[in-house]
Amino acid sequence: MKSLPAWFDDLCQRMNFFHSWVESQRQPAVYWISAFSYPTAFLTAVLQKTARKEQIAVDQLSWEFDVTKSEDKHLLDIDDGVYVTGLYLEGAGWDQKQGTLCEAKPMQLVTLMPTIHLKPVEQKKKSTRGLYLAPCYYSSIRSGSFIITVELKSGSMPSEHWIKRATALVMNLDY
Repeated sequence: MKSLPAWFDDLCQRMNFFHSWVESQRQPAVYWISAFSYPTAFLTAVLQKTARKEQIAVDQLSWEFDVTKSEDKHLLDIDDGVYVTGLYLEGAGWDQKQGTLCEAKPMQLVTLMPTIHLKPVEQKKKSTRGLYLAPCYYSSIRSGSFIITVELKSGSMPSEHWIKRATALVMNLDY
């Protein structure tokens, strides 16, 4: 859906991300999840790695989400899960100090989300109170591009408020 110059810039950034990963011969501290053409496979691989390490079935794992408040250069290597960046929030803003959803600023259509720690954990019954279950899509054309549901703190508004606003995370913008 991007114009040719925007698509080409995006392609060059993707190639640079993967090239630097290969050249460094080690895993990145933060993964640019939007660089993957099929991010679901990447997320499944993270779950499989944890399942092997913990010796439990992969279908007994789910995700825990922690939106970081520090800059990427201050993030340390982790043993469980991955840090991901490159997600955009549509239909809401992000309050960095509180770590919650908030109203978007006037004329602001999308907000770049801070880095998120996706941590595989053994499935357990947990309360979704105070959380908005944000769908994450590969492209802004949401039909057929669902990737994962990300739990975000809903702040002072109930989750129904964000549902009515069609708040979602998007990996790739049209521009």
